[in-house]
Amino acid sequence: MEQKRKNISKKTRFEVFKRDNFTCQYCGRSAPDVILEIDHINPIKNGGDNNILNLITSCFDCNRGKGKRKLTDNEEIKIQIEQLKEINKKREQLEMLLKWKKELESFDDEQVDKIEELLNAKTGRTFSEYGRQKCKNIIKRYGFDEVYESTKISINQYYDINDTNSVSIVVDYIGRICATRKKQKDDPNGVKINYLIKIAKNRLYYVNDMKLKCLLRKNYEEEDFDYLKDIFCQVSNWTELREELEDYYGG
Repeated sequence: MEQKRKNISKKTRFEVFKRDNFTCQYCGRSAPDVILEIDHINPIKNGGDNNILNLITSCFDCNRGKGKRKLTDNEEIKIQIEQLKEINKKREQLEMLLKWKKELESFDDEQVDKIEELLNAKTGRTFSEYGRQKCKNIIKRYGFDEVYESTKISINQYYDINDTNSVSIVVDYIGRICATRKKQKDDPNGVKINYLIKIAKNRLYYVNDMKLKCLLRKNYEEEDFDYLKDIFCQVSNWTELREELEDYYGG
């Protein structure tokens, strides 16, 4: 009884085409010069199946008229040997990839261990599982050196030996310090401008944020900071601040 033919999935077809370099294995012609199809080395009617080892790339002409040139037994064996070699190569590469990923995960853990050692040396505390994962994510975003430096800064600023809750604050602020330091490196003037605006908003009843930021962004120079800081700390209202800035920058 003739075996029922099953459709070959698009994924399998593509894998066979890739394996055979999009080249007809009978005549050597390749896409896009010819239309490629999938042929069964051992026909379905003879018990063949859709296993990738039994599939081969054929052009339309060879597939439809393949009785003119059939593969010999030796050719079939050679093709299957090459297919097995290809599969073994893929398997070896997969094993290498998995090994590499495990090494990366191990390296990530080692970096967190170093940060935790610093935290423990200064506070006597270690990370929770949540803290370790959080630290790992921060390292991926900012790099180990930056996180290490930011941890030292956070400890110096927020750790209180008499307050057990301060360690949680230290851990929470590591990522924020990393972000602030990155902003300072990427846009040092922007950080100082935001600092000046914050002074104005904390001191004055009303501030036109957009106008103030636009004015500073347009005119601010690094050497202006100390002088502007004095102005921001001395004015009593938004109108006075605006007039002082317009006078300083020439309208």
